[in-house]
Amino acid sequence: MRFFYKFFSKSFLHLLTAFILIPMIGFGQIKIKAQKLPDNVSSPLYREYAPSLNADGTILIFQANRKDGDNWGIYETITKDNGLTWSDPVGIDSVNNYANPDDLIGGPVISYDGNTLYFFANLDEGLGAEDIYYSERIGDKWSSPKNIGSPINTKYHESFPSISADGTHLYFMRFDAYSISDSNTCFEIYVSEKQSNGEWGIPEALPAPINLECEKAPRILSDGRTLIFSSIRAGGKGDYDLWMSKLGFNGEWSEPVNMHFVNTPGTDTFASISASGETLYYLNRGKPDPKVLKKYPGEMQQEDIYTIQITEEFKQYKNKTIQGQIIDSKDQSPVQATFFVRDRSTTERLFELPVAEDGKFALVLTEGIDYEILVTKEGYSTYIFQEDLSDLKHYEREKKNINLFSHALLNLEVFDADLMSKIESNIVVYNKETNLPIDDIDIIFNEKLTSYSLKLPIGHLYEVQVSKENFQTQSFTFDLSTMLLYQKFEKSIDLMPNKVEMQFNVADAATEEGIMAKIVLINTDTDERIEVEAEMGEDGKYKIEVRDGASYEIEVRSPRGYSFFSSKLKASDKKEFDVALTELKPNSKLPLKDILFESNSSEIIESSFRELRRLVKLMKDNPNIVVELAAHTDDVGSDRYNMKLSEHRAKNVAMYVMDFGIPKNRLVPKGYGESQPTVLNDTEENKAMNRRVELMVLEINN
Repeated sequence: MRFFYKFFSKSFLHLLTAFILIPMIGFGQIKIKAQKLPDNVSSPLYREYAPSLNADGTILIFQANRKDGDNWGIYETITKDNGLTWSDPVGIDSVNNYANPDDLIGGPVISYDGNTLYFFANLDEGLGAEDIYYSERIGDKWSSPKNIGSPINTKYHESFPSISADGTHLYFMRFDAYSISDSNTCFEIYVSEKQSNGEWGIPEALPAPINLECEKAPRILSDGRTLIFSSIRAGGKGDYDLWMSKLGFNGEWSEPVNMHFVNTPGTDTFASISASGETLYYLNRGKPDPKVLKKYPGEMQQEDIYTIQITEEFKQYKNKTIQGQIIDSKDQSPVQATFFVRDRSTTERLFELPVAEDGKFALVLTEGIDYEILVTKEGYSTYIFQEDLSDLKHYEREKKNINLFSHALLNLEVFDADLMSKIESNIVVYNKETNLPIDDIDIIFNEKLTSYSLKLPIGHLYEVQVSKENFQTQSFTFDLSTMLLYQKFEKSIDLMPNKVEMQFNVADAATEEGIMAKIVLINTDTDERIEVEAEMGEDGKYKIEVRDGASYEIEVRSPRGYSFFSSKLKASDKKEFDVALTELKPNSKLPLKDILFESNSSEIIESSFRELRRLVKLMKDNPNIVVELAAHTDDVGSDRYNMKLSEHRAKNVAMYVMDFGIPKNRLVPKGYGESQPTVLNDTEENKAMNRRVELMVLEINN
């Protein structure tokens, strides 16, 4: 049996051909002229066979006997001017040189996106006589052939494949060696549908009215519903004619129509039409050129590729072709993604179409459907767009490059939950699949905006942990494992400060009895202000919730008749703070803290103003008191110099207070120089304690 198939392969093409010449074809009153492709493609020295076009008609693949004038190979040519001129054909060496010299390779068809080449061959590795093979485009080269395998290939003859534009249906012809009718080798047309797992399904013979007795050479057009095939049947012109049938939305094929504007009494086969549906490329057989006869005296016919304009009644459904490249938005490298196409009105998935390694694609969409198209690639974003072709008026073509990104950008702002101000924090990102922290995540802090930018790879589920000392840690989930449409995200998170409760015990300095007071705490880091009114602690005990670890300035003042108290504390383990207020009466003294001056100067440092404003408030709350403002120095310098310096400092304090409306007659500034130290001037720390300003009540006027 194998010997019979080998014999058949060598004579196979001669069984398919017959002699005819078509210089011009009449259709009604219209003369449609057929044009032969230029001699560099349809050469008089060779026989061309089985032309096939990509979606936009810029690439033509065909079979020719350019290998030593006898052996067949597959060739490629391109056009840049809508078919007026074509480049010199180039042999697809990875296919042509794969076989032995006497092996038959033929029947090529290029997928509409230009990324896959299907053909048949009778190689020793095949499953039967002739098998269907395919090669994939890698850049500007084609891969070595791969047998498409079962269930498409069998022990019988399978050849002349034709792939639908969406890549879901492969049409081909199958031959049983015993199917011979009236000296014609007869075939049946089969179709295999790609399954959800990417494998080809069991082929099924097309029903009547497609398969009757003698059919071959199927070509499914870019609309996926128009089939051109060759058949010997009633209504034809004698031998194999080209017929057209359309697959209705009810799933049934229409009665085939004879394409009489190209058919002849001879054998008519191998039609190819680009997605635009305007021009038919087909095989024309005629008398051999004299040059051919001189070289091959026994040649009986010449085979060339012709084109002809398609009449309206034979045009396919209208299409829109979208061509371009899918690229990485960061480095512009190609992305080998996949198109998922569905009907928006029914949500039915129509097909999926993978693209080549270089990201180039041609997507052909047929009229009558409102499409939703998703472009996906693992580890990349998803791109979605819509094409409503419900009322497509004419063929359309669009150039469209699609950018996908592999990383999402999360802009994160962290706020103090109490103050609603942005704060710096520590950020750790965990992979939720492993629950382990990720070390190589890019986290950039924008100091000007007090915000963080996180660059995270797509395809994973993350947990982002935000922490800060003396704050409660917060976490949130950031899901990049599902469909992602947008690259940039904004997120804000509030950190709640840890709180500790402190008790302030306010008492009369002399009697040690609790008294009512007003307490003001100012956070020196955040300027947060906490005020507690006197009525909240009539027994002199005040409970206040403060931020753990924070530093505070404290001001405690009682109703009229008492001095104020000021100090600093750091909220920590200490839970109680005792405050003694001095009753205002003649000769009572009140140290003023943090009244600072420039070195050897009487100019008050700005940081002293807060304590001075407390003094102003004391004077306003107690309008009946007259006070002495006593300034003291350390022992650095002469006695006379220090006396003058302290006098000037006391006067400057008095002037500051008078600027707030306190009468001059209530203030008595006095300098004491170094004469009244509180501690020995033996250390820098003690000297600082001696550089002070004190308030002493001189009199109380009723």
